[in-house]
Amino acid sequence: MLPDPTEIARSELRELYSFWQAQCGPEEMPRIETVSPVDITPYLPNVLLVEIEETTDRIRYRQVGEELTRFYGERVDGAYLDEMPGRFRRFAAPAYQEVLKTGRPTYAQFRFAENWWIATYERLMLPLLAMEEDRIAELIVAIYPRISRPGR
Repeated sequence: MLPDPTEIARSELRELYSFWQAQCGPEEMPRIETVSPVDITPYLPNVLLVEIEETTDRIRYRQVGEELTRFYGERVDGAYLDEMPGRFRRFAAPAYQEVLKTGRPTYAQFRFAENWWIATYERLMLPLLAMEEDRIAELIVAIYPRISRPGR
């Protein structure tokens, strides 16, 4: 089932999802060549452009937006999911596998506490087909985090 746009809290994610849907045409998802980073410029600070390697299905972070780099605390452009810290992999890998298995976009909201901080974020994952093949070759992953101290 596709995400219900009325359940997506952030307007940026609703807009990005609407753009993705408009690119679908007669297919269930758009092809890579129908979406350029220029098309999603307003969202790029909060976007991961993720490649799925054809022969290995390894997940690689091709481009990571500046806001997400700040959130992660380091540059991860070019890194593979299986090279990321274990805690990150345990949380991220099932989400990627769900999209790859179903071929459908996903939307979720998360909240977790770490020491004296509370982190909340919304995530939208949008698959893109390869140019000439019917396989998911790339994902647009938009994440909007917010970190706060309890009671503020």
